[in-house]
Amino acid sequence: MSYHDTMELCKTYIAQRPGEIVTARELADMAGYSLYHFCHVFRAHFDVSVGEYIRRAALNKAASDILGGKPVIEAALEAGFDTAAGFSKAFRRQFGVSATEYRKQNLKRSENIMEFTIEKKGAFSAIGYYLPSTSENVDVKESGAYWFGADFSGCPQYPTDSSVNGEVGMWTQPDEVNGALKYFFGYISSDDAPAGFVKADIPAAEYAVFEVPAAKTFTNGGEELATNVRNTWRYVFKEWLDASAYAFDEANVCFEFYHGEVTKVCVPVKANG
Repeated sequence: MSYHDTMELCKTYIAQRPGEIVTARELADMAGYSLYHFCHVFRAHFDVSVGEYIRRAALNKAASDILGGKPVIEAALEAGFDTAAGFSKAFRRQFGVSATEYRKQNLKRSENIMEFTIEKKGAFSAIGYYLPSTSENVDVKESGAYWFGADFSGCPQYPTDSSVNGEVGMWTQPDEVNGALKYFFGYISSDDAPAGFVKADIPAAEYAVFEVPAAKTFTNGGEELATNVRNTWRYVFKEWLDASAYAFDEANVCFEFYHGEVTKVCVPVKANG
């Protein structure tokens, strides 16, 4: 097992034991390393010691529970803190405010929170086109719904009834040499790609799924819907992830899903901490 895989295993092991005492020796034995070697590898991978990582993970879990409505003292005990004073000091050191103030601040932000669901999706494929970006520095938050205003005149038409299962739009990185991002747009299908099309594979992952507000009108080439999609991406990356119990899963891809009047933004996530 590689160093990366071993460290990810340790990360999962710690996340599954909130409030429990997990020692460096325990993790080293599980990894099959000497304690000395393990501690060096762990710090190199996470940039903190084992104890500091576990402390931060416990506090992140407590913060998530507090935002979910759990009493502060209960969240503290479940995170493994024996005293309210010790928890209060550690919480303020990590988040810069008390647990009570942290909840108040995030409740103010929650007035504009969009509802979401957590869904596990199996792997699937889509058939469509890659649209090159007009900028080398693409910002997904600002460039969602890239289909709006795109020139599809050189693209072949969809086969009849091909989009019955919906369509996806997503930024992806097919070029391994220069890393240039391209926007893929196409219909969901497991068939082989017809001439003039490309096939994109989306791996199985866990997603936070946000339903995009429906457009009141589809005039101007879908400008209102495109704006709503972009606003949803901005909300996800600029607000929701910061206050969420989830972290963005960089090993997978985020995408837009279109099916009739339903539009969704799907963000791959993993447990935070």
